[in-house]
Amino acid sequence: MSPTRFLAKYGKYTYHVRRGVTEEYATGGIKVVQTPLYAQFQPGGMRPEERELAIASWVFNGSYQEQDEATTVAPDYRIGLFDTEIAQMAFGWPDEDRLEVERSLSEACAAGHPDLLEVPRTLIPPPWPRYDDFKGTPEELVERLVEDGHNFDAVITYERAMQNRPDVLAALEGNQGQFEGYVDYEPDEEEIVG
Repeated sequence: MSPTRFLAKYGKYTYHVRRGVTEEYATGGIKVVQTPLYAQFQPGGMRPEERELAIASWVFNGSYQEQDEATTVAPDYRIGLFDTEIAQMAFGWPDEDRLEVERSLSEACAAGHPDLLEVPRTLIPPPWPRYDDFKGTPEELVERLVEDGHNFDAVITYERAMQNRPDVLAALEGNQGQFEGYVDYEPDEEEIVG
């Protein structure tokens, strides 16, 4: 499954998920009972559809202007992005911490937090409604896609966004250019009637 991504109205936004708890001893020692957990948003890295979602959802007052003093600078630098998979790799979180961060941010978004948005997992429809439940091998999937005449670029984009299965992606990408203009039937000879 693809990582969950969130947007913040501010580029360097930090969302406190879990507070740290320590025990201090008379000897001067400190024991960490619970580590703190934060979601730290960073500007940049947005996909075009995420940028559009942020700009449509928030008003950015006080925009900078270009040197011509008429053209405003796009607010991209003011929008923060948080990707749970990237954060998990960067901070070495176990899956439980990543899931806790996702749950906490999702709940905040569902409760109407004014500065946070959860990015929809995909804006691309599946090749067919039950695509995610296909039980065949990657090769059988490629066969089905060719038979039904699907656009391989769209299928690869959807697969990366939703399932991200390495074996399926390898099969799709390996056959991507092979089936351009593919015709699986022999046309009948033309009959000339005079």
